[in-house]
Amino acid sequence: MKVALYEGVRSIKIEERPKPTAGPGEVVVKVKYCGICGTDTHAYMHEGLMTPGTVFGHETVGIVEEIGSGVEGFAVGERVAVGAPGSCPEGCYFCRSGRSTLCVNGFARTLGIGPGTQGAYAEYVLAKYPNRMLIKIPEKVKFEEAVLFDIFSTAYHAFRRSSFKGGQKVVVVGAGAIGLSMVQILKATGADYITVLDLDAKKREFALSMGADLALNPIEYPDIKGKLNEVYNGLGPDIVFECAGNPKAVGTAVDVCRPGGEVILIGTNPEPLSTINEIQIGLFELDVKGSFAYNEDEIRTVLGFMEKGKINTNKMLNKIVKLDDVQAALEELSKTTEPVRYAIKL
Repeated sequence: MKVALYEGVRSIKIEERPKPTAGPGEVVVKVKYCGICGTDTHAYMHEGLMTPGTVFGHETVGIVEEIGSGVEGFAVGERVAVGAPGSCPEGCYFCRSGRSTLCVNGFARTLGIGPGTQGAYAEYVLAKYPNRMLIKIPEKVKFEEAVLFDIFSTAYHAFRRSSFKGGQKVVVVGAGAIGLSMVQILKATGADYITVLDLDAKKREFALSMGADLALNPIEYPDIKGKLNEVYNGLGPDIVFECAGNPKAVGTAVDVCRPGGEVILIGTNPEPLSTINEIQIGLFELDVKGSFAYNEDEIRTVLGFMEKGKINTNKMLNKIVKLDDVQAALEELSKTTEPVRYAIKL
């Protein structure tokens, strides 16, 4: 089978490998689509984020090709999403506690992310833990929709990490793929008012089309906190979801949140946070929470939302490329700031 191997910064090699076979307790999935994640793009651009020799690809949908002995609940030909491993067989502390996104084995076992793993920039993938990794795709959901499960599930996990209640007023900082997904989830679950902050005019326009009530460029306002206080009855938003993943965005999120409110950090960035201070958090009793990835049940919920039409994937998938063209696609994604999502079709 053909795979796209990550060799190092800005280097992808197409090579042939043996097709995997399903051993006891395992399932082989024929890949139909694989999303190109922002993580893949960052790793392609910057040294040290991923291990050379890894085949990228963790946003995977496909068809069950082969089932190993002892596997129950799946049939050859079924359409599935391939998620993270979820709860580990060893039953680490975090998995036993219902926090599988923090699993001590999760990173190493996540296809396309764990060092040297073979993800879905390939024609086939091997699911070693099918009961945790494979989620059946509802009949009404197309592959082109289902391949977006990662961005919506990431947003939905962050939503669940928050204390959101219907009728609350919220702000979403950053209108990339995760931020746009968050807007839709908040709209579907009864947010009273959603404001999106983003520097890019196209992203702001897209956010409004996805259900945001207001979209602002924060640098156009000398006092963005004051502006939002005007919008939110003098108090500010109840919850701020930071989806941009940079120190300035975190600073903005903390600054605009109302006293006693909540800030959920979804974006990821290794830079030190010099944009916030303890007084902002302590004096105003803000609750600041991190959010990472998602679990298999959240994927099921998101696919159910798609099936019922509660979230709209229209225009979220901008381009479909062939495996041979994945390096060119990563180069394009490394240069754009538009709200784009690419997928590989195999």
